[in-house]
Amino acid sequence: MKPQAPFKRRILLGTKGRSSHYVCFDCRKQFAKPTSSIVVRDALGKPMRAGGGFDSGAAEFKCPQCGHPMTHLGKNFRVPVQSDAEGWEVARRLVNAGFRYAHAWGPYPTRLRDVPAFIEQNSCKSAGERLLDQWKGQS
Repeated sequence: MKPQAPFKRRILLGTKGRSSHYVCFDCRKQFAKPTSSIVVRDALGKPMRAGGGFDSGAAEFKCPQCGHPMTHLGKNFRVPVQSDAEGWEVARRLVNAGFRYAHAWGPYPTRLRDVPAFIEQNSCKSAGERLLDQWKGQS
C-alpha cells in the first residue's frame, strides 16, 4: 500500500502585540497594523512549514483617510513629518526602486539629490547589466 501524504491545512496566525508599519504616500501618514504569518500544519496540528519573509501573510490595508492601498514598509521605516514633502518623496522613490527599509542597506538617504546615487550604488544588477556597465566604462 502506498503511503499517503500528510493532510495539510493553512492557518493564519496573528502574532499578538506585534505590529508593522504601513504608509499612505498620498496622505503622508503611517499606520501600525498587526503582523501575521501563514503556518502549514499537518492533521495532528504540528507545524510542517512556517511562512516567513517580508510579505508573508501581509494583508492589503486601505488608508482610513483616502481609501488607497497602503505600502508595507516593516518596522525600520522612520516616518518624516507630514509637512516634509521632500522626505516623503525620498521614501516613495526608494520604495519604487525596491528598497523596503531593511537593515541590509545601511543608512538611507534623507535628501532627494542623494537618492539616484544611492539606488545606483546599492541596486542588485543582473550579469548583463554589470557587463554593460563594464562596456560603457571601456568606451
